[in-house]
Amino acid sequence: MTTSDRGVWVRAASDPLAGPAAWDGLQVGDDVRLEVWLGPRNGVGAQYFRCFLTSEQGRPDDFVVFGLQHTGPYPAMCWVDVIEYHETLTMPDGRAIGVPPGIERAIFQALGTSVPAGGHVMAEYDSPGRRVTARALELRVPPAATPLGTVLRMAGLGDYFRDWYYAEGGREGARKLQGFRALNEQHARERGLEMLVELRAFMAGAAELDWGIQAQTRPLAEAAIADLSERYES
Repeated sequence: MTTSDRGVWVRAASDPLAGPAAWDGLQVGDDVRLEVWLGPRNGVGAQYFRCFLTSEQGRPDDFVVFGLQHTGPYPAMCWVDVIEYHETLTMPDGRAIGVPPGIERAIFQALGTSVPAGGHVMAEYDSPGRRVTARALELRVPPAATPLGTVLRMAGLGDYFRDWYYAEGGREGARKLQGFRALNEQHARERGLEMLVELRAFMAGAAELDWGIQAQTRPLAEAAIADLSERYES
């Protein structure tokens, strides 16, 4: 399945029982909504989808998200896989527009409505817009201190993380960061305290990192520490 396949995509409204149909029309910014299209299902029954941004200015030619969504009887079988994310979109008149951070976060919040406690979202970090995240993870920066990890955590999808830094068996495609919802509040607290230990250890040794990576990740780590400390240590 590729993003260039033609003739197999339909508006999500045509299949309201499909998981991604729940995102169709959701507001993700001022006068900005998601327009969702459904593709075929893959070999395990996961639903291909594309999300476009629409507003009074029109709809960009490019999708903002291309991915897979799966629903199963157990939490671990409920997931969203963001195969491609485009941070820059082209309008019909040729103008290039960037996707603001607030809209990006709202998009992931929308995707997360299909992810129950115990489920997860995977998001690629090999695209140009994820360079900082890719470099930071290569340098063992905690996921919660990376730009992508911060987006997932702020969208409620980062109680804990797993870094798929290589393609498993050559089948998983791009490198991906996997963000999980905790099973319950106790699980969230346990994972949050573990994350605090990891983030504080990172801050203690961050001065040894490249200055550019420090500038991009230290503020995110500080914000995550403040948030997690207030939630689980107060």
